[in-house]
Amino acid sequence: MKSDRGAALILALLFLSFLTVLGGALLTTSTIDVWISENYKASTQGLYLAEAGIELGRELLRASTGTPTELLTAAAGPNGTLSTSTDLRLLLASDDEPLFPSAATLRATGQPLADSSGRTIGTYHVWLRNDNADGMAAPVDHNQVLTLLSFAAMRGTRKVIEVTIKKSKFPRLPAAMTFDGPLGGFDYTNSMLAKIDGNDAATARENENAVGIVDNSDINRIASALMGPPDRRSTYSGVSGISPDVANSEDEMESRLKTVSGLEDLVSTLMANASDTYRPAYGSATAIGTYGMPADYRIAVVNGDVILGPGVGYGMLLVRGDLWVMGSFTWNGLILVIGQGSFHWNGAGDGSINGGLFLARTRANDRSSANPLGTLLSSRGEITADFNGARGSGIQYNTSMIEAANQALPYNAIAVRER
Repeated sequence: MKSDRGAALILALLFLSFLTVLGGALLTTSTIDVWISENYKASTQGLYLAEAGIELGRELLRASTGTPTELLTAAAGPNGTLSTSTDLRLLLASDDEPLFPSAATLRATGQPLADSSGRTIGTYHVWLRNDNADGMAAPVDHNQVLTLLSFAAMRGTRKVIEVTIKKSKFPRLPAAMTFDGPLGGFDYTNSMLAKIDGNDAATARENENAVGIVDNSDINRIASALMGPPDRRSTYSGVSGISPDVANSEDEMESRLKTVSGLEDLVSTLMANASDTYRPAYGSATAIGTYGMPADYRIAVVNGDVILGPGVGYGMLLVRGDLWVMGSFTWNGLILVIGQGSFHWNGAGDGSINGGLFLARTRANDRSSANPLGTLLSSRGEITADFNGARGSGIQYNTSMIEAANQALPYNAIAVRER
């Protein structure tokens, strides 16, 4: 009997020991889980901070009036060469200038990130580099592709992200006036425009045609309309040296300009980055006179019809409905009529476009109050170019003005690498 009691006591003690070991193991596991959770949380927060540094760098580049080469030159410092190191200590020891922090007093410690109470919880540095194609250390840009390097430190963790970015822009126009679809109507009756000139007025001298079309039959149609009387063919000049300078530009166009889906994707991009968006009620039109400034090229998107002028505009104008030019006006940049593809320049007044004009039809002419933009087409439709009675200087191709109009568009990430 006593031996049974002793055996029971031993078993009880063994069981209690097992429970003690099991409890200790569970407590240790719980502690390790907390450590892992905290480390993961800190690592994730550090990654978010590094990504935030990249976003701030992208916005700084977008808002800057400097060219990529000017920005790279400033980042290279006095020796004129960009460091290719991905070690923050070596970068801080170089004479390169970071985008963030911009204050010299914060160079060593980094740009602080404060919580809601004002307490610093992390720091970051952002550096600008060229891309591999141009050479990472080269201060001269040729392709508007750059590299941002972001270092983040938070709660004992460090994260480094390298992002290759490319400037977003409307695709290059192959002519001063581009008709991206067959002509449904082209009227040049009584027009007294001085010129449609594809010779680049900017210093780049990237000359193009006066008019670019996608349907060969439209070449003779335009030439016949210009014969008059009076004969206006010589006013259409451009890279070919032939009067009138009208050419099929289909092969020169970027692929996005050749399909309805591609054109509508471009519209979505412009809408997402618009400085101003207008939505006139069906049957009415938005009036745009003076818009933007020489130091502030803007993006205006109109989901409907527009009356342009009188006034002076700077930037990119996207019209989804019909565009009517009224009175004296000057537009510096790009005018894009994508949707109804209908452009009317009539009546008195001295008008001019310095940059480029682009027309494309992606929507049917079945608009109503319930469907103000029209039904989406399956392929590019017929456009309308009405210059009956137009007066003014005309259209002058200018890559400098077009570049300025694209300035408001962001740099987009095309490659991301976590180091």
